[in-house]
Amino acid sequence: MRERNVELPLLKGKPKEKYIPMSVVIGVIVFLALVLVASFAFTFKGTYKVHYSEKSNIDYKVYLKENSDYPEKYLGKNRRYIASLIKNIDTDFDYTFKIDEKIDLKYTYYVVAKLEVNDSQGTNIFEKEELLTSKKSNNTDKDTFKVHEDVQIDYAKFNAMATEFIDKYKLTANSKLTVSLIVDVEGKHTDFDKQLSDKEVISLNIPLTEKTIDIEMDYNLTNSVDQTLQQRSTILNNKPLLFITIFISFIDIFAIIYVIYWVVVNRSPETLYNKKLDKILKDYNRYISETIITERVEDMMVTRSLRIEVIKKFEDLLDIRDSLNKPILYHEERPNQEAVFYILTDRIGYLYVMRAEDFVKKSKKAKNEEVVEEKKVVKKEELIADPVIEVKKKRSRHQNKDRFRK
Repeated sequence: MRERNVELPLLKGKPKEKYIPMSVVIGVIVFLALVLVASFAFTFKGTYKVHYSEKSNIDYKVYLKENSDYPEKYLGKNRRYIASLIKNIDTDFDYTFKIDEKIDLKYTYYVVAKLEVNDSQGTNIFEKEELLTSKKSNNTDKDTFKVHEDVQIDYAKFNAMATEFIDKYKLTANSKLTVSLIVDVEGKHTDFDKQLSDKEVISLNIPLTEKTIDIEMDYNLTNSVDQTLQQRSTILNNKPLLFITIFISFIDIFAIIYVIYWVVVNRSPETLYNKKLDKILKDYNRYISETIITERVEDMMVTRSLRIEVIKKFEDLLDIRDSLNKPILYHEERPNQEAVFYILTDRIGYLYVMRAEDFVKKSKKAKNEEVVEEKKVVKKEELIADPVIEVKKKRSRHQNKDRFRK
């Protein structure tokens, strides 16, 4: 059987119909373009992490009062000291900050001394803070900065303050002095909303109101940190653009739906004819054989002296084929206009003819008939309402009356 050229349903029919699907394609392209434009109304941010590291160190010297037992002016760190001989403690704080990517950094640092008095269970009953240096702030866009503070701790003064408080209230308590370098770091990246924030404390713990003391250092800040500056988020920053694109998109979608509807509803008879013919040939190709003849099928049947039985539905022709066990023959007598399916027996020719004109919609026919009827009614009403005709009718009636009188 000859294979027919298969096209998409929307691309069949008259030439003008073939341009209609292009408007659908253009509409879809416009819609995708509008979606792209609408995306510009948003700011899309992914997860961004910045890596930085910190290092710190403390060094101190314990300066002594004049005495006959220690010829040195000071003793180095990591020793045990007689409290009554301590004059002051000279302390060096060092802090280094390094970041892998240059961002705007602001850091503030200062040294504070905190005196604490605790009871035998460790519960705090008195504390007092005193700044040993003023607060200092700096800005930098470099990837590293260092802080160095050299402070003298008046051990005798703080020890006397703790002793006076304990003796005043006759307490059984212990006390200590914590001297800390506090560094606050803030970093701002131009592309992200969240700031880098870090606070570090380097401490020196000094016992008070004891005969001998050990000084403890807490400066183990060799850190390697990843801090997230921005989690994945979507921010609407242009509402007018979004609303305009949504409005135009609705119009575009409506236009696409309308065009598709128009194409489906208003396809030509030839389009519907070809669609039906393709479906028959595809679904029943094992039952149908195409023939090549030079005359019309009906004339060929007449020539063979066959009685012609016209079948109204192709399905009925299938039933006849099943009962007679005869093949269905097919011939398109007028391309895109008329196809003939037939079964031949010795005496009878069963014939089903499918014409494009049969696919004219009944609704259109009915509508045309209604239009014709409306025109007839309108003409009739116009004739009745025409004053000239009315005058002629009146004259005719008067003439008839005069004739009757005579």
